Amino acid sequence: MEWWLEWLVQAGYGIVRALLQPFGYIAVLLVLLLAFRQIRTERRLFHARLTAWPGRMLAALPAGLMAGVIVSAAVQFLGVDLNAEAVIWLWCASLLLGLVRLRFVSAAYGAGLVAFLQWAAGWFDWSGAPEWVRRLTASLASFDAAGLLLVAGLLLPLEALMLRFFSRRLAGPVIVDGKRGRPIGGWRIDAVWPVPLLLLVPADASSPALPWTPLFWNADDAAGWAMLGLPVVVGSVWRTTSLLPAAKAARAAKPLLWTGLIAAAAGAAASRWELVLTAAAAALPALREIALWLERTREAASAPLYAHESGGLRVLAVLPGSAGAQLGIEPGEVVRKVNGVAVRSPEDLYDGLAANPAFCKIELLNHEGHVRFAQRARYENEHHQLGLIMAPFEDASWTVSGASRTLIGLLPWSRPYRRRKAASAGPADGIAVQTEAAAGHSSGEAAGSAAGGDEDAASLALPAAETGGAPGGMPAPGLHAAQAGGEGGNGGARGPDGAREGAAVVPQTKDR
Repeated sequence: MEWWLEWLVQAGYGIVRALLQPFGYIAVLLVLLLAFRQIRTERRLFHARLTAWPGRMLAALPAGLMAGVIVSAAVQFLGVDLNAEAVIWLWCASLLLGLVRLRFVSAAYGAGLVAFLQWAAGWFDWSGAPEWVRRLTASLASFDAAGLLLVAGLLLPLEALMLRFFSRRLAGPVIVDGKRGRPIGGWRIDAVWPVPLLLLVPADASSPALPWTPLFWNADDAAGWAMLGLPVVVGSVWRTTSLLPAAKAARAAKPLLWTGLIAAAAGAAASRWELVLTAAAAALPALREIALWLERTREAASAPLYAHESGGLRVLAVLPGSAGAQLGIEPGEVVRKVNGVAVRSPEDLYDGLAANPAFCKIELLNHEGHVRFAQRARYENEHHQLGLIMAPFEDASWTVSGASRTLIGLLPWSRPYRRRKAASAGPADGIAVQTEAAAGHSSGEAAGSAAGGDEDAASLALPAAETGGAPGGMPAPGLHAAQAGGEGGNGGARGPDGAREGAAVVPQTKDR
C-alpha cells in the first residue's frame, strides 16, 4: 500500500478513537459553560442578555480547528513519542489544575505537570510498591513527556494569534469592584478554544515507509507509525476596565506571542535533549504566567475607561439588534445630549427620549474625543433606552468580583456574581429598591473619578426591554426601573426628595 493511502487510513483510525473518548467533548463543553456563565452574569447584572451561545461556539470552534491543523502539520515532520496513555495523563492533570484556577486547564500547565511527574517518578524504584502504584508508574513511563511539551509549546504562539484576531465575539460586559470599592465597568474575554490534534507517533506494527524521517524520532526504535488524536484546550480569561475588548486582545497578545515562541523553542529542546526536560517543564507554564503578569501590571496601572464623565454618560455595551446598535453607538462612547437635552443621569436620558417619541438625535463623544451625531426615527415596541447599557453608578448591586475562578464556578448551579457589600438589602418581597435622589449627580461623578481598575470590569444596565410598569411608575419585579417607569407614567411618581422613583429604582430579584 502506498504511504499516503496508509496515512489516510491511520488518520481515520485516529479520529475515530478520539471521538470515542470523552476529552474532545469536555473541551467543547468548557466553551459552552463559559458562554452560559456570561449569560447568567448578564441577566443578573443588566437584566438583559447580550451573549448568544451559538455565536460563541461559531467563534471558538473554527479558530481552534485551524490551530489544530497547523500544529498537527508541524508535528508530522517533527514527530512525538506519545500514546493513548499520554492523552489520559494530560487531561487528568489539566482538570485537576483547573480546580485551582480556570486558566490552568490550558495545555501548557498540564504538559508541564506531567513532564515533571515523569521525571520525578524515574528517580525511584517502584518494584516493592502496591500493584496499582506500579501500574500508574508504568503508564507514566510508557511515553515521552517531551512530546507533550513540544505540542504545548507550539500551541502558545497560536493562542496569541487567536487572541489577537478571533476573540472579538468571545467578549462580554461585567461589573467589578474597583480599587476603592466603587463599581467600575469593563469587559471579560473568554478566550478559550478547543483544539483537536492529529499527531504522527511511532507504533509497533509495520507500515509503509514515510518519504521523510521525523526530526525527533529514533529510527532504530520505531518499527512503524500511526496517528493519535489528541484534543486539548488552550486560552485564558482576560478582563479589562481600561480598554475596548479588541484593543485589550491586541495588547495582551504581544507578550503572549513572544513568550510563546520561547516556550516552543523550549519544547523542541526538550524533545531533542533529555537533560533539559525538567527546565522545559518549568519554563512552559512559567512563560505563560509571565505574559499574564505583564498584562495584569499594565492593566492595573491604567485608569478605568468605563466611568461616567461630567459631560455625559459612558456607554459600556449595546444590545445586539437594538436601536442603539442601528444608530452605530459603540462601547466606550459618551452620550452627551439626546434631542437637545443634556444627559447627566439616567433620568436625563429618559427625558430626552420622551421629548420626541418619534425621533431621536444623539450627540456623542467618540473614542478619539470628537463630537459626532447619530439620529434615526423611533418606532413602536422599541427598547425605551435604545438598548444602551451604561457604565455603573454607586448603587450597582451586583459584581463578579469575588466569584469563583475555577472549573467549579462554571457549573450551572454556581453563582458567577455576588452582591456588593455597599448595596442595600431589598424589601421582603424580593425587590431591592435604591433611590437616586439629590445625590444622583454626585454619585455618578464619584464613579467616574474612581482611580485605578484591576483586570475585572463593571457596569450598570439601562433598560433593555419593554415592560409594563406598575401604577405610580414603580417597576415590576426583575425589570429595570427606567424601563418600567416609562410605561407607568411620565417619569413615575415623585418621592419625598423630589427624585422620580420610576427612573431611579434599580430592582433586583432575591437569590433563592
